[in-house]
Amino acid sequence: MIVEIAEKDIAGKQKTRKLYEEAFDDPKEFVDYYYEDVCGKNRMVVSIEGGKGSESGDGGEVVSMLHLNPYSVNLCGTVVKSYYVVAVATTALRRHEGQMRRVFDRTFEILAKEKVPFVFLMPVDEAIYSWMGFETICDFAVNRIADYEQIRERYDVYCVRDEDYIRRMRKEDEFRAMDKGEVLPEKPVIMAKITDLEAFGEAAGRRFESEGEAIEWLKRKKVYFCEEV
Repeated sequence: MIVEIAEKDIAGKQKTRKLYEEAFDDPKEFVDYYYEDVCGKNRMVVSIEGGKGSESGDGGEVVSMLHLNPYSVNLCGTVVKSYYVVAVATTALRRHEGQMRRVFDRTFEILAKEKVPFVFLMPVDEAIYSWMGFETICDFAVNRIADYEQIRERYDVYCVRDEDYIRRMRKEDEFRAMDKGEVLPEKPVIMAKITDLEAFGEAAGRRFESEGEAIEWLKRKKVYFCEEV
């Protein structure tokens, strides 16, 4: 059963922690922070098996998942709602069954219905996502630019920094300084996928004939992403 765990369903979100810890090597301190702080405002789409069979998947086991962490993104002067897709994982014994494909399909349906123009992620391997329409749009900024005005002056596409963003950024920098931050790929990049072509075109101020044309337009812009979660 593919279900969405809503933003306020903290108990439901905690059920995904076992799979998170199985799939990723992040330090416990960072995982605690992620589930106690970041997960209070994100969404999750999961494959749940067993349990009572209710729409929320009560009592079932999470066998595959992805998390949608919300960001406001400046897209060439227009601020749009977007999501950073993270914690993409399937339990080891259930891989190669199409579990993740179904989770992403449901996610794309949800985002298209909500007219979210695009989403982005940091892949371990680009080939895992390229066949779903994700394409690399920039390198991940390992050395974060602290001066927000520099970002606004130099780049066309970037995440908007509000008070909550800055608070989390400082917390993540503290984890980095202690060498307890999120474990990143060796050469991290950012990939993006158009999830609603019409909404993306409206934000960009032009019409696109296809998702491919839109993503190529995005790749030609100056794009800056430094978000870990």
